[in-house]
Amino acid sequence: MPVFIIFLSACGGNQVSENRAECITLADSLKWSLQQIRSRFDYKINEIDERRHEMDSVLQWLKFADDNKITTEMRSQILQYNTVYRIYKDFAPKYKECVLKAEELFYEIKAVDKQVKDGVFDNDLPSFGKEYRLLHGQLSMLNMKLDEVLGRLNAVEPTYRRIVGPVEDFAETAH
Repeated sequence: MPVFIIFLSACGGNQVSENRAECITLADSLKWSLQQIRSRFDYKINEIDERRHEMDSVLQWLKFADDNKITTEMRSQILQYNTVYRIYKDFAPKYKECVLKAEELFYEIKAVDKQVKDGVFDNDLPSFGKEYRLLHGQLSMLNMKLDEVLGRLNAVEPTYRRIVGPVEDFAETAH
């Protein structure tokens, strides 16, 4: 009988280590997915919002600019500047939300990873599966939202870089 107990515990141990290995692999895939998302954050967390505030101030100054001093080219640049401002106004909070959500997911994934390494899910794969699906779904949603946000921000970045200097210089001297 003791041989039978040793055999059962050996088999059970292998299953537990296989379960843990599978959970570790899946937890690593979550960490990798998050790392890929975080690598796409091209802007600092408040950079777009700070630009938006600066642009709002400049646009307020431009309301009082002497129309006789505004050339056709400058008027075109001001319209483009306003367009960039409106995109920043809509997408600055969304960008910040993405960064903060990634940070939140980092800690959630880290907690699940620790639980996996501590053996919490060795005999409870359904619970791990539930955690994994939840986190994987949140990563997918974050990735889709980030695609949209970065698509819009990156689309206007060249325009912003090209016109920010001339428009802001004009705003300072147009009164």
